[in-house]
Amino acid sequence: MKKKTLLIEIGTEELPSRFLYTMSLCFYQNFKKELKSYNILYKKIKHFFTPRRLALKISDIDTSDRILKINKKGPSIIDAYDKDGKPTDAAKRWANYCGISIDQASHFKNKKGEWLLYQAKKKQEKIEILLPKVIETALKKIFIPKSMRWEITNKKFSRPIRNIVILLDNHIVQGKVFDIDSHNFLQNHLCYKEKKIKINNAQEYPSILFEKNNIIADYEIRKKTITKEINTIAEKINGFTKDNPSLLEEVSSLVESPKAFLATFEKKFLKIPKKILVYTIEKQQKCFSIYDDKKKVLPYFIFICNIHSKLYKEIILGYQRVMHARLSDAEFFFTNDRKIKLEDYLLSLKKVLFQNNLGSLYEKTMRLQSLIKWVAKYSCSDKKNSSRAALLSKCDLVTNMVCEFPELQGIVGMYYALEDQETKDIAIALKEQYLPSYSGDKLPYTLIGCSLSIADKIDTLSGMFSIGNIPTADKDPFALRRLAIGILRIIIEKKIPLDLKMLIKKSLFLYDEKYTKNSILYDKIINFFIIRLFNWYEEKGYNINIIKSVFSYKLTQPIDIDKKIQALSFFQKLHYSKSIILSIKRISNILEKQNEKISGEININLIKKTEEITLFHTIENFDKFTKDLFKEKKYKEVLLKTKELEKPIYNFFDKIKIYHSDLNIRKNRLILLHKIIKIFSKITNFSYLY
Repeated sequence: MKKKTLLIEIGTEELPSRFLYTMSLCFYQNFKKELKSYNILYKKIKHFFTPRRLALKISDIDTSDRILKINKKGPSIIDAYDKDGKPTDAAKRWANYCGISIDQASHFKNKKGEWLLYQAKKKQEKIEILLPKVIETALKKIFIPKSMRWEITNKKFSRPIRNIVILLDNHIVQGKVFDIDSHNFLQNHLCYKEKKIKINNAQEYPSILFEKNNIIADYEIRKKTITKEINTIAEKINGFTKDNPSLLEEVSSLVESPKAFLATFEKKFLKIPKKILVYTIEKQQKCFSIYDDKKKVLPYFIFICNIHSKLYKEIILGYQRVMHARLSDAEFFFTNDRKIKLEDYLLSLKKVLFQNNLGSLYEKTMRLQSLIKWVAKYSCSDKKNSSRAALLSKCDLVTNMVCEFPELQGIVGMYYALEDQETKDIAIALKEQYLPSYSGDKLPYTLIGCSLSIADKIDTLSGMFSIGNIPTADKDPFALRRLAIGILRIIIEKKIPLDLKMLIKKSLFLYDEKYTKNSILYDKIINFFIIRLFNWYEEKGYNINIIKSVFSYKLTQPIDIDKKIQALSFFQKLHYSKSIILSIKRISNILEKQNEKISGEININLIKKTEEITLFHTIENFDKFTKDLFKEKKYKEVLLKTKELEKPIYNFFDKIKIYHSDLNIRKNRLILLHKIIKIFSKITNFSYLY
């Protein structure tokens, strides 16, 4: 076995930072799959990437020649020969495809029968010939949201590919990838005169890049380097930077030769609301804010340059000029917006379309005001303040600040509301109305925020369904699935006793009363919610049979569904749960075999045997004890109490003959069993759990 180190580097034009990590990971995974398909062995693979390169370094790859074993299964012997023993057309076609005659085929047997088999051995192409094909296939299989075509070759990738390096130790693997010849010259940093860096051996990667021009190809090392530098700089001015993983990851994907610098901005900009100031510095300019020990923003920022230069003073001045311009814009918009109160922007919403056929943002605001009063009854949020929050909820959308920085919607509303002396809960609700904004995002903290978020999301969702903008299997342009999950998460995690059926009907009524009579529209929306909720539990790892059992009852109150799923998941882990479930199965099977429906009350006078008397009293006591528990939806406590039924049910089956010769006694005993099933059916359909 010949083991070598393989290096592959794909030099490109500047790749988009937000897709860079995913692209590198896909390249790595695709390449592994391709190697596996050719049965090529190796020790490990490490992937590297910068904005201008994707690279793989494979340790101890087996480069020895390989013999491939070919096994091609043919038709069964029954189908391969006719009654006279002559090959059928199916057998002939198969043999022709394999390039053999029927006589050259062997046979093999398994449990299902006997089959024709073609076996052969052939020499696999040398690894030097295979590698360019494998690399190009791995690159082409990368999912790229938006790709580019370039030059006359019309090749397609995220950005034009300009350079290919394929090295096996010190040997250059000759070949073409995307019509570019491979060699042993790495792509250099964009800012250097020398366009290439010669590499003599695959082992030298990635250290040679750093030694030549401070290029850090390893993403994790790049992140650590940046983190260390910004912390060191911040400490020098007695400050610190807050953890911001998304900013750190984006900046690490924007540079390949990182160098951190400290810059300043004018103190007057500290008057800009903190969130807006930080947004401008971090989101707009991709720089790091610095805070003092009281968590106040200092008039400094740290930026990451993509080059190590002696002219660093000019670079700092350049960044400061750009930052000054951006903060001046923010200051101007803020000052201009504050000439009137937030509420005064309300009428301007009449000129802004919410959605075709759904009216303006002003009309949406009016619907939210009505809807939130109804939601507030269940969320226990203050009705008056909730209504006020709904009235102000969309006002910031027409401010200069949000028009310039759309991502600040809600945050701007919160600051402006506080400036107008609105209560803190109302102001915070304006920010929280858009939460959760993505999978796993935090939920609103305030009760008003929860109410407003639910009202806003259901208004959008029911409105979109009413005009036919319904998500398909592969398209959801209005993110309605995300809105549905957001509503469900708030209801469940904040324990708001809302019924989806009532919520949908209330929302549809506010659009048009006729929609509440449209059962097809209502069913589409409720089914959309139920499917989302079912998938949500499945993704969280709950037992699929428990989910199916609860959902089979077509419940529409998320809290009730959640409590039952939680209780059954807990119950399933109890040592006696299997015994109880098997008893339910046995009782159900007995009752299903009856020709007539079992109903009516138990005749106490017909209960004679000790075991059935004990079971009867246990059921009676169980019913009394759990009556309030069922009302309060304390299903876990109910299921714990079922332990008391285990032994009486067992003794009943062990000692009592159900099919008594006296038909009245037989029916009485069946009614007793039916009463047990009625108790358990209040919780779920246990037939899914057998």
